[in-house]
Formats: sequence, C-alpha cells, structure tokens
Amino acid sequence: ESAGVANIFGDNNVTNIISGKLIQFDSWYAPYNMNTYSENIMYNNFTQNNFQSNSGNLIGLDFDWAGSKNPNWDHDNIDISQNNFFNNRYGLSFHISGNTDRFMQGLNYYGSSLEDTINENIYDYFDDNGLGVVYLGGNYLTSPSEGAHGIVWKVEVNGKDAQDEYDLMDPVGVGTHEFKVYFNREMDTSVDPQISYGVAIPYNQKIIQEEGSWSEDGKIYTVNHEVNIGAADGINRIRVQDARDLFYEWDIPIDVNHHFILQSAGSASTGFFATPGLGKIALEWAAPSADALDDVLGYNMYRYQVDADGNEGDITKLNESLIIEDTDDSTTGVYFTDYDVVEGETYFYKYKILRTSFEETDYSNAVSASPLTSLLGDSNGDFNVNVLDLVHDVDYILGNNPTPFIFVAGDVNADETINVLDIVGTVDIILTGDDANDTEVDSQNIQFYPSTPIGYARFTWEGDDLYVESQHNIGGIQLAFDQDFEYVLNDLPGIERLDYEQEDQKVLMLYSFNNNSIASSKTKLLTRINSEQEINIDLAVVGTTTGSKLTPVFEGSDLDDIDSPLQSDQLEFMSMIPNPSDGLVTLKYYLPEQMDGVVAKVYDMLGRMVYIQPLERAEGESQVQMQLDRLQKGNYIVLITADKDGGLRHIANKILVIK
Repeated sequence: ESAGVANIFGDNNVTNIISGKLIQFDSWYAPYNMNTYSENIMYNNFTQNNFQSNSGNLIGLDFDWAGSKNPNWDHDNIDISQNNFFNNRYGLSFHISGNTDRFMQGLNYYGSSLEDTINENIYDYFDDNGLGVVYLGGNYLTSPSEGAHGIVWKVEVNGKDAQDEYDLMDPVGVGTHEFKVYFNREMDTSVDPQISYGVAIPYNQKIIQEEGSWSEDGKIYTVNHEVNIGAADGINRIRVQDARDLFYEWDIPIDVNHHFILQSAGSASTGFFATPGLGKIALEWAAPSADALDDVLGYNMYRYQVDADGNEGDITKLNESLIIEDTDDSTTGVYFTDYDVVEGETYFYKYKILRTSFEETDYSNAVSASPLTSLLGDSNGDFNVNVLDLVHDVDYILGNNPTPFIFVAGDVNADETINVLDIVGTVDIILTGDDANDTEVDSQNIQFYPSTPIGYARFTWEGDDLYVESQHNIGGIQLAFDQDFEYVLNDLPGIERLDYEQEDQKVLMLYSFNNNSIASSKTKLLTRINSEQEINIDLAVVGTTTGSKLTPVFEGSDLDDIDSPLQSDQLEFMSMIPNPSDGLVTLKYYLPEQMDGVVAKVYDMLGRMVYIQPLERAEGESQVQMQLDRLQKGNYIVLITADKDGGLRHIANKILVIK
C-alpha cells in the first residue's frame, strides 16, 4: 500500500490451479470510497490455470463485475494493469462469464505481441454469443511486465518466435540449432534453466544437454543444440523449467507454450531415391554419419499406395531381414529392391532406422515410383521373348535366384508360381508370334494363359513302367518322387530332360523348346530300376503344348502342384517353432548365397545377449534347433546375422516367447 493506493491483489504468481475459484470482485467483496483509495490488481502472473465460477463451471480467468454494485464502489477506478495473462484454460488468456461487456483499460500482457493472437486467446462473445465482449481498446503490452515475478514469455528457435512466428519457421532437422529463452525480468544467472522438448506430455522426451549462456541483463538464455536422428519427429512443444528469479529467489513456473516442427529422420534422408525397373523398384539412400547417429543396427523399408482421392492406404513393412549398409568399397549407400510390384501401379516408400536398442526412428522422407512394363513371357526383362527367357525360367525353377526375374512376365498363366506350365506357355509365345507375344504386362487387362485345367492327365504304373494318358497333346511334365527313387527315362524324341532335387524330393521335368508333344495318347515315360522300391508320385504339374493346364491324376486322386522354391536376395528368417516355447525351438532360414559365417543370437528385452549359436552357412534353406530351456520366462529377440568377405551382409530377427 502506498500513496493512498492499495493493491488488493499484487505481486503474485497464480499458476497451476487445476480447478478453483480465486476471487470475485463485486460490490460485496470490494468496497470502494473515492475519497479514500483505489483497489489495484497489478504485477501478477496468471498462467496455466482453470478457474471456477460460483456455479462450479470451469471458466478460465474472469474478472467479474456482474451483479448489483454498491453505490460507493466505482469499478472503473480499479487499476488492472501490468499483469501477465496467458496459457490458462485451453491456452487462453482468460475466459469470461456473463453477458456484460468488459473494458480492460489497463496495460497488460496477453501472451503475444500480435493482436489477432491476443483476440484468439480471449474467450468472449465472438466464441459464444451468450457472453459479453472484451474490449482491449488497443491497449496491451507487447512484452510482459517486468514488475511481475519471473516467467518465460518467448522462445526463439533459429531466430524465429516459436509462438508468434510458428507459421514462418522452417522444420528443424539434423544439425545445430539455436534455442533462445526470454524472461520478463532478470534471472539468477548462476542457475541455468532446463530446456527440453517432446511430442507428448510432459514434453521432456528430449532434454537439451549442451551448456548455454546468459545475456548481460540476465533476461535471455541462449543454447546451441545438436539435433540427431532419433528425436521424435512432428510437432514438438518446448518445456522450460528450473530458472530462478533473482529478486524473489524462487523457481519460475514451467512453460510449455512454444512449439516447433521437428523432421530429424526426414532431413537426414534427402538423398533417398527410387528408380523404376522391369518388375522392380530399386531404392537407394545414404547412411547417416556417426555424428548424426552412432548406433545404427539397420533399416526397415515401408511401402504404401495412394488412391484416386489422395488418401494414403495401409503401410506395410517390406523386408523380412534387416537392411544393412553395403560393405562393398565400390558403393557408398544403402540399397533395397522391391520385386513385389505390379506394373502400372505407383508405390510410395519410406524407411526407418533400427537402433541397437531395437527402437526405430521416425519415418524418412517418402519417395515414389512405378515399375516399367514388359512383355508377357519376358522373364529376364530385355524386352524380347526368346530362348533366353526359357533358360531364365528353368534357372528360377531350379532355385538359382536369377536376377532380375520379372515374375509377372514369367508367370504366363498368372497362377503365382513358376513351373513347367510357364515353360510351355513361353514356348508357345515364341513360336506362334501372335498377339500374346506383344502383350504388355501392366497388371490390368492382360491376356494371360489360362490357369484353370482344361482336362486330365492320368498316370498309371504297369509293372515297373509309368504311363501317362490324356485327350490333349502334353507339352510339359513335372513329377516329384521320393529322393532315393531310381528310374530310366523312355526315349522321347525332341524332349528336354531336367533332373533336380527340391525339399528332399527328386523332381523330373520334361519339356520342349520346339513345342514337341510328349504324349498325345497313352505313352510310357520311364521304368523304375529297383522293383522293390515303392511306386509313388507325390506331386505333379502337366501342361499342353499350347500352355493350358491339365489336372494330374494318380491312383484316382488329383495331385498337388509343384511350386518353385523360395528365392530371395536377402536372408529370410522363415520360421521359429514352437513359439511360445518351453525352451527347444527349431529355426528355419534361407541364405541367398554361401556365407562365411552365420550366427543366431538371443537378446533379452534390455538388449543383453543371453545366448549365441553358430548356424549352417550354405546357400538355400537350412534348419537348426536351439535349446533355450535355461532362459527365464519372458520375451526375447532372436537375431540371425550373416557375414561375408569381412562385412555384415544380412540381419533378420523375430520375437520369441519362453513360457
């Protein structure tokens, strides 16, 4: 109180009221005598509160002059000035009640220097026509009162106000960025504020650890912060706490009223490219430097599509094994090729980095591409259909993983596998030279060869001889026998023969490069050598000379098809059974080539390795058992790594539950 003026409410920090009534200034609680003194409300901070009306409704901050006034009280002489109002309920400066207009004649700070922002932060008639209007009369402070307790009123990121200039700010990416915190009065410069940011309450997912400096007047704290990949991308709120008011010697209220857009993963993926090919899309990007992220385990690639209305579809992870940086000295990037594409479609890609803690970063920038079109039967993608494609198809059937292999072009009957039917169909395309040979494969309106059987091929044993009979000209046959079955092939002029093993079975494939018929009536195919061996046919595929499918029948039953073996350019962690397990598990995996070393490692959920076992290094599918009964019950990560030529080539992982 001084010079006949009393501050009935002054020099206060009013903050963090969850729900409560501060005071109602009306005729019964604030008597006034003009000949004596005035009552003032000055030098206060009203921040981060919910205030409650007499009826119990949450109204924000409201100086209520409603009701019948004492004739001795002149509310216009109450000096409400030099206060700081902002970031109360819903981020508002204040929220009035009643339909009486309010005239705020004093100079106060309303959380911004912009009049539009100030008006947006006052809840009145323009938000609810049942309320009165708040008139500021153009009178407001553009920076907070220094007379009130210490508060944060502005945070600049790279020279831009993270509130008033938010729309003008560039996204924050990987690199060094300046954070500058402004206080309304001098702070205790021996106590540095803690600055953090995050995408979720309490907005301290990332704490700025670098040391900053104070301005000479103790009102501005500046720190340069290095942003690396791994920070949570998106809209991040800045949290400032622990600064200390020099005069009052207490900590300032926590401030979370400023925000910025973070694109750490996106900014680090500017060298991300998608290159379309025949039946594939090649993806390439640069690995982050060790300064940006020093704990990279590998990468996961994700894909999605966008419909005609611009809506993004479901996103799918493409890689089974972890993508790792190429160790070839002649290359400098990370590579992944998507072969599971439909020509004529557009695909969007973005990747995440998997860290050694098994946590993923946010998504990279997105890139898109559409695969090129090819010709039906052109499995090697050279824009011609010829004997080279037949060789390519045979190579694929043998499981040799020829690259590139344009699956949609080689699968001429669209039955989602490559077998002898595709051989005879491709031969028909080569020899007939009709429209089928000129059909572009774009996944829409393609004239594929029929995959529905048009008849039967019946197999019978007569003594030691195997016969086939059909009403159609047979142009290709695949038969699967027991692995130790031995036979002598009958003389079949103009027919190519191929013997190979697949999944513990012996497979015989018969076909012709010249569309010769194997059988057009009952024909002997082969004779078994050992009469004591069991006579059986496990699987079979039969096609006509024009590429149509026939249903193979043996001993009155239809036989299942022979599919082409698994082929990939990556390590494939195929299965881990049983899962959950009581300890004994069987791993099944695929290697695209012979490796120098293959190891299975088991980690607990804290990232500690608890088990390690060497595995088979041979190309193709392998199966091995692991005894993990010594592990405690819980969840584990099983990691398979494959090394070659001194570098890590492949990684794949699965979750295992020990019960």
